[in-house]
Amino acid sequence: MKKLISGLSALAILAMPVTAFAEPTTINETSDPQSANAVITTEIASAYIVTIPLDTKVTFNTENTDFGTIELTKAQLDPGKAVKVSLVTDSKMENKADEEKTLAYTIFEGTSDAVTEKVFTSAEYTAVGDKTDLTINITAEDWQTAYAGEYSDTVTFNVEYTDAVPES
Repeated sequence: MKKLISGLSALAILAMPVTAFAEPTTINETSDPQSANAVITTEIASAYIVTIPLDTKVTFNTENTDFGTIELTKAQLDPGKAVKVSLVTDSKMENKADEEKTLAYTIFEGTSDAVTEKVFTSAEYTAVGDKTDLTINITAEDWQTAYAGEYSDTVTFNVEYTDAVPES
C-alpha cells in the first residue's frame, strides 16, 4: 500500500505544471554583435458594447417621435470585422383590447427634426462613436383611422460580430 501511495504521489508531482523562464540575453564588452532583440507581445480579446433605444411612448397624433440611438460605445474589434445591428419588427402596434386593431408605424433613420426617408433595417459599426439615430413615424392618415385604446409592439435589435462589408 505504501508503494502505491508513493507511486501516485510521484506521478502527481510529475504532472504539476512547471513554469520555465528563458535566460535573459547578456551583452558584454566581447559580445559580437553589441545588440540584442527582445520581443514584446500582448493579446487583446475582441469586445464591444452597443447601446440601443429605450422603451418609447409615442404621443397621440405625433407623426415623428425620436426613438433614440444605436451607438457603438466600446470597440475592440479584429481587423476586417464589424458589429452589425439589425431590427426585427412587424411595423404595427396592436390594440391591447383587440389585437385585430393595429396602428402601423415605420422606423426611419434620423431624428424627429431631421428624418430621412431611409427605413432602418440594419447597419454596421466599426468604431467607437459610430451611431444611427432612429425615429418612429406614424402617418396622419394612420392616426385618423386608428381605434381608441392602448397600443404596443416589441421590436428586437439583433447584434452580431461579423465580417465588415467593404464600402462601395
